[in-house]
Amino acid sequence: MRPVRSLEDSWEYRRRQYLDWLSRDGYILLFAERGRELIGYAVVSLGEGAATWDLGERTAEIETLSVLGSERGKGVGRALIQAAADVGTKAGAATVLVAVAHSNEDALRFYEREGFEPFYVSLIRS
Repeated sequence: MRPVRSLEDSWEYRRRQYLDWLSRDGYILLFAERGRELIGYAVVSLGEGAATWDLGERTAEIETLSVLGSERGKGVGRALIQAAADVGTKAGAATVLVAVAHSNEDALRFYEREGFEPFYVSLIRS
């Protein structure tokens, strides 16, 4: 398994990444709220379909999805996925993609329960 950044370093990196995404066209931030409390969010990107595989002319990719631990198992993640799919459909996307680290077994099970299936394997070498 690869080393993991400290929480502080990880958040600083992600913060810069989120700001970059949200400053560009084609990235949409979705919120899940209970009352006035933020309980989850997702960022969806809209892009062109793949050159090799027929995924449609446009795709939607869930770049990140997070739900408070206390809210997991209550349908919040499912609602965010549905909202991402709705955004994609409205933009003409035929396919919704998501990438998950192979070691994140909980996320893999969650996405598979939501109808996603393994498609592409990314390998690294240092």
